[in-house]
Amino acid sequence: MIKQVILKVRLFVALKDLVAISNGSACTSICYTPSHVIKAMGYSDDEANEANEASRLSWCHLTPEVEWRAMAVAVRILSLR
Repeated sequence: MIKQVILKVRLFVALKDLVAISNGSACTSICYTPSHVIKAMGYSDDEANEANEASRLSWCHLTPEVEWRAMAVAVRILSLR
């Protein structure tokens, strides 16, 4: 568990200047109940709960061009640690 938290913090730091990043889904960012959005996609409560442990990357039409290569490099470097 501690190792996962450390990896998530490293991911947040590595990507913070490239894309908006946060924990879990937007609809459950302040609670630990299964995401109703994930459940509406046909996933079970357990699968929806696992989605709450994920990291969410976000961008929109106002976001400058996403630097996909830089993001891939940052994630790759983290996976080697």
